[in-house]
Amino acid sequence: MPKIARIERMVLASPQDTIDLATKIAAKLNPGDIVYLYGELGSGKTVFTKGLCTGLGIKEEVTSSSFVIATEYGGRVPVVHIDLYRLDKNALEILPIEEYIINDGVTIIEWADRLNTESEPGLHVKIMINKKNNREISIEDRRS
Repeated sequence: MPKIARIERMVLASPQDTIDLATKIAAKLNPGDIVYLYGELGSGKTVFTKGLCTGLGIKEEVTSSSFVIATEYGGRVPVVHIDLYRLDKNALEILPIEEYIINDGVTIIEWADRLNTESEPGLHVKIMINKKNNREISIEDRRS
């Protein structure tokens, strides 16, 4: 029987609040987990990624990987940060995304809405802009 997804919603008032939340979430991630990030341009997906990476013990600066498909980091577990922003639909259809996913670490996918991932197991994080720095975040835990 599939696990029933738990959904949490919250409003965050600053980028630092987003980093702090993601850092706490990172403590609950395990090797093999996938974090899917959804949200419009400028909503805070990379800010959330920075918090996850901080919580996973990554010391390197984490930046948007928009100009490369995937960036690998080493922390308490390996992390692959995938950014699909620059890929068009044709490229996404032929991209072997499963080859980027790591089983011994955490995979973070920005612009996950460009894939058909809504029903995939993992942590689904949707970030919506309310005001300049105010974000509404919805987190659905579909990990098995």
